[in-house]
Amino acid sequence: MFVSGGVPSAAAGYGALATGDGVSQAGNIPVPAAPVAVAVGTTVTVSWTPITLSGGQPVDGYVVERLDTLGAAVAVLPVCNVLITSTMCTESAVPVGTWQYRVRGVRGSWSGASSAPSAPITVLAATVAWSTPMPLLTLPATVNGTIDNFVVGETLSFRLDSPTGTVLAGSPSVVVSATGQAVSVTLPVGTTDAPHSIYVVGSLGTVAAAAVSIVIPPALVTLTMHDVDVDGRIDEVRATFDDVLAPYSAGTASWTLTNIPSGGTLAGVTVSGAVATLAITEGSGAASTAVGSFTVALAANAAGIRDVHGHTSSFAARAPTDLAPPVPITMVLQDSNNNGRVNRVLITWSETLAATSTTTAPWALANVPSAGFLASVSASGTTATLTITEGTGALDTAVGSMTVALAANAAGPRDAAGNLAAFAARAPSDGARPLLLSFADTNGATDGRIEPGDTLSLTFTEPIAPGSVPASVTVTLTDPNTTAADRLTITGITNGARTTGGNGYVTTNNVSYGYSGSAVSFVAGGRTMVITIGATCTGTCAAVGTQTTAATFSMQPATSITDTAGNVVLTTTRSASIRLF
Repeated sequence: MFVSGGVPSAAAGYGALATGDGVSQAGNIPVPAAPVAVAVGTTVTVSWTPITLSGGQPVDGYVVERLDTLGAAVAVLPVCNVLITSTMCTESAVPVGTWQYRVRGVRGSWSGASSAPSAPITVLAATVAWSTPMPLLTLPATVNGTIDNFVVGETLSFRLDSPTGTVLAGSPSVVVSATGQAVSVTLPVGTTDAPHSIYVVGSLGTVAAAAVSIVIPPALVTLTMHDVDVDGRIDEVRATFDDVLAPYSAGTASWTLTNIPSGGTLAGVTVSGAVATLAITEGSGAASTAVGSFTVALAANAAGIRDVHGHTSSFAARAPTDLAPPVPITMVLQDSNNNGRVNRVLITWSETLAATSTTTAPWALANVPSAGFLASVSASGTTATLTITEGTGALDTAVGSMTVALAANAAGPRDAAGNLAAFAARAPSDGARPLLLSFADTNGATDGRIEPGDTLSLTFTEPIAPGSVPASVTVTLTDPNTTAADRLTITGITNGARTTGGNGYVTTNNVSYGYSGSAVSFVAGGRTMVITIGATCTGTCAAVGTQTTAATFSMQPATSITDTAGNVVLTTTRSASIRLF
């Protein structure tokens, strides 16, 4: 059997003496991305992105090749002419000319396919560094001949790339000194980041040329901060440059981010086109979409942010532009006057809101309990208040199917940077306390006489948390040793001993009896609590009596009862004329 990776330099043969089916698997050496070559004078630095075998093993090293203008490989000078175990090498004393470089991976005696060639670079005999934002360029004293070739007093002009090219600003009009004159010129805006020549043209027809390497690193155009998943915590920064960026392999090393909102940390950096995206691991601090004292800085790095010619970019610490809109962190439905009808929603945002109109136009509230409706909106600091006109429907403090939505609106909630808040319909959390609406009983053989199987039902404005009440209770009736009404106590259900309004439930003064093991259950979706009298009487059971007339029973729920959101029940007293049990 013969297996080939598709290139002559990466092939292997296997032989076997056997019958039946067989399987053979071989890893391959991937093709590296095109390297980046940077020339400084006659020194060229070549860097590339590391590769691993298809099975995940590292390669042993890399072979670097230099190509001439015809694409033919030429001899590589020392340092780069051996197996390179890093991802960079520097070739010195490179001959004048235009060159490209390519690399291939090596594993043992195996050699992978060569990468695509780098962008062409030109090695010049004499170069002058050009950098922004100071657009001044100084020519050497010798420009393909000496300045002595010009006649004193000859009018000169300096042109780009040809004797008839663009006249460069800053050209002196007259040569003052005939020997070793240094001149400064300004390159026009938009000059490409590539080798150029400057021609010196004299009025007497003399011409000289100087090759100039123009170094224009990618300049930062915008630096923006984002909350991509819209949860109130910053998770991304985007740095946009004015040039296409080379492949990036510097990790997070060259970036410094300080005071990231919510205590986030830099997780990784990716580059596409002219944009570097900094992924941030969200912090565990308080949710915030405000820039605050957040800054980003970039250090120059040969494997970091650079153009395709290898010119590295850097910038000092600066605050990103805020493109993260305010996000609601909490949204709570409330019954502020504790009357059993919701009347407002309080929203806490991830940052301070700018002056916000009270318009209700961008807001949409659906299925408000008790058929309420939005009346007005106000904002202060990080809080917005949606005031609800109470509806005329049944008392109800449950969120139910209520939702709140916000459309982006120039007059609605926004931050100081003008980012408009918006969110799809979502349910607010329950911040309204449950209210006892009513109570009722069921009677056994005798109305007004407590008997096993009788029930007492308490109905609230929303479902009660079963865990906030005992599953089994003792129902106790007590005579207070006076002519006052008898008392009903259900620990965990009633707020202390409640007056029954009648004196016939206990026939003997100053005694009590109770029914332990009385079960507590829920019906009507958890809004109604049912206490069913247990089978066994304890205490002075001979004093069990019958209340023959209706009397005013005063019921107040225990303060340990809560709704499913944990809101404590209101201790509002409900009274009704009734013969209990």
